[in-house]
Amino acid sequence: MVTKMREKGQITIPANIRESLHLSRNSVLSVARIGDGILLTPRPSVFESVSEKFSKAAKIKEITLDNLLKDLKKNRHQES
Repeated sequence: MVTKMREKGQITIPANIRESLHLSRNSVLSVARIGDGILLTPRPSVFESVSEKFSKAAKIKEITLDNLLKDLKKNRHQES
């Protein structure tokens, strides 16, 4: 599906998605940037709390996004 952003950054979520997730005019959504993408989830978002815990653990262990992406690429290459 494709939607167009309006003047103030507003987007329209297609009706079939709104209906299936029981979203209405005043529904609150969590917004997260994931790489070059955007993830919208109805609140409360499990993703938000999990990603915060992951970020804190990664900082403590000095794990960077670059390290994760390199490992992912390496593992994908090994599995194929």
